[in-house]
Amino acid sequence: MKEHILIVENEAILYERLRSKLTKEHYSVDVFTPSVKEAIARINSQRPDLVLLDIHLEGKQTGLDLGELLSKNYHIPFIYVTQFDDDQTFYKGLGTNHEDYVVKTKPRLDIKELIRKIQTVLNRHQNNKAPEPKEGIMGLVDYLVVIKEMDKSRVTKVPVKYEDILFFTVKPFSNEDHKEEVLRANYLWFKTRNKDYFFLKTSLRDLQKSLPYHFVRINESYIVNLAPENFNGRINGSRLSIQNQEFTIKSTYKEEVNKRLKHFYG
Repeated sequence: MKEHILIVENEAILYERLRSKLTKEHYSVDVFTPSVKEAIARINSQRPDLVLLDIHLEGKQTGLDLGELLSKNYHIPFIYVTQFDDDQTFYKGLGTNHEDYVVKTKPRLDIKELIRKIQTVLNRHQNNKAPEPKEGIMGLVDYLVVIKEMDKSRVTKVPVKYEDILFFTVKPFSNEDHKEEVLRANYLWFKTRNKDYFFLKTSLRDLQKSLPYHFVRINESYIVNLAPENFNGRINGSRLSIQNQEFTIKSTYKEEVNKRLKHFYG
């Protein structure tokens, strides 16, 4: 089976035409996907090797918005296939680091030429393909110095799915004696939906580089999970409610928080 391709296109007729041709070339093609929101859902369900991306899509977000995400967050190569032939849109597209820009109405879309472009891009990325996104993280049950003194048969690292994590923080935590304890240097801890907590030996800055897009830094001390299973809503614009716990958004991080909220909830 050849590589998997996601076509983000709001014209069902064109989608079907592309799907039919690509299937004959033995590519795996995802279902009809006419919006950015649906595209993110498809990517999280089955990561594509390449995205064919229209700029005019259903909803408020455009293909340029998705192109930026594909480049910066998902590291998935993509080709714009659009009716826009104006310089302004073209140069905006350049800023998203696309692989190619194909005008589908000039005078009409050449499928054979597009397939060759697809083959070229996939061949170029074959040897430096980005790793598959992880489903979770391994949490330490205690500090490493303490773990070294534990019984060798004891589990010291636990797999935790991202979807079960509420937040990561460097704030003091409540220890087994129910006393507030300040973290040791270069550690953070995270809490899960079933109220367990685990440690990581890293910084929030380094951690956020590897987290899925629904995790966002909101202040100097917290990264929170905006996924719908955990996110209750926003309070007066400056606070978020995660599993009924309130978190304050600092002004430095407000723009990015707003961007993520708009992406997931419009």
